[in-house]
Amino acid sequence: MIIYGIKNCDKVRAAMKSAKADCKNGGPDTKLHDFRVHGIDENLVNAMLADIELSQLLNKRSTTWKQLDEFQKIEPNVGLLVANPTLIKRPVVFDGKNYRIGY
Repeated sequence: MIIYGIKNCDKVRAAMKSAKADCKNGGPDTKLHDFRVHGIDENLVNAMLADIELSQLLNKRSTTWKQLDEFQKIEPNVGLLVANPTLIKRPVVFDGKNYRIGY
């Protein structure tokens, strides 16, 4: 399992803590993919969007969203998410088959 997010995010930390506890009880091994450390590209965002609608993936509560100009907010796209990974709701979890938001 891969948890995507930012290591300083409270929700990501909680997800990693739960995943580690699950792993000790026979659950899947879990890795953290920190957007700031490991980066993100269009292929990864498109893979996420295959399972999660853009409206659900987009974090409109983020400081980054609030700092965007109105033109960028009208039609958010993959390029915007790649350039600003904090616009992605966290955590995004990949279980080996599908992506979902939350642990």
